[in-house]
Amino acid sequence: MAGAGIHPYPLQWVPPHTAAAAAPPPRPIPLENPNRTTTTEEVRTIFISGLPEDVKERELQNLLRWLPGYEASQVNFKGEQPMGFALFSTAQSAMAAKDALQEMVFDAESNSVLHTEMAKKNLFIKRGVVADSSSFDPSKRLRTGGDYTHTGYPSPSPFHPPPPATVWGPQSYMAPPPPPYDPYGGYAVPPVPMATPAPLPAPNGYAPIQNMKDNPPCNTLFIGNLGENVIEAELRDLFSTQPGFKQMKILRQERNTVCFIEFEDVNSATNVHHSLQGAVIPSSGRGGVRIQYPFTS
Repeated sequence: MAGAGIHPYPLQWVPPHTAAAAAPPPRPIPLENPNRTTTTEEVRTIFISGLPEDVKERELQNLLRWLPGYEASQVNFKGEQPMGFALFSTAQSAMAAKDALQEMVFDAESNSVLHTEMAKKNLFIKRGVVADSSSFDPSKRLRTGGDYTHTGYPSPSPFHPPPPATVWGPQSYMAPPPPPYDPYGGYAVPPVPMATPAPLPAPNGYAPIQNMKDNPPCNTLFIGNLGENVIEAELRDLFSTQPGFKQMKILRQERNTVCFIEFEDVNSATNVHHSLQGAVIPSSGRGGVRIQYPFTS
């Protein structure tokens, strides 16, 4: 039996250096404030300067909403110049938007050129409003890029805006433009066949022409038996309205005038050879025209 003042169990001797190397007490667990950006959170917000003094927030939102990952934007009107902030879903999207907007002409009339850089902290939003109501500033009007379906906001009707006039930013970064607007896209509209315009009616006057000798058919016609004072406009009005007409050339000689007319193919020339043979040109004064195929070697 152990005596008074003697511990029933022998105490184990601990070296001094072992006691000094004992584990430190655990650190206190910090309480996270959801309204503050932690040091570990990636910055997904860009700072935009160079906006004109009369900028509208809808103008900035309409510019940013086409950028992939866009979530919300805000304009601060408290300083000498308006300052914009835009929040994106990822840091990569924010960096790409910063590069795409850099040195972009926002307003040509006021010569406003945008300058962008990464913000020091993120723009905090909650369902389209600032989370901390005590820090709300009327000069900062917030616009978000989505979630209009919760109570209090009517759901906007879908629409397809036109593509932007200028393409800026890396090609791999930009989203594909929407298809061209078709007002009849939702209706079964049958195609309307376009009729070929009919040629002007043939002249009423014809005179008998003896055309005993002719050359093999080709796509060019020789127009003979023309008077010296024949008017070129009358010839052109008669032949230029025929299907397949390409060009016409008049050669005026001392006592005679001839004309050559070229068509697109032999069939067109052959039809005019038969249909207008002997047609009377009023200014010619020699009766009907004689149409032949020119001699080709």
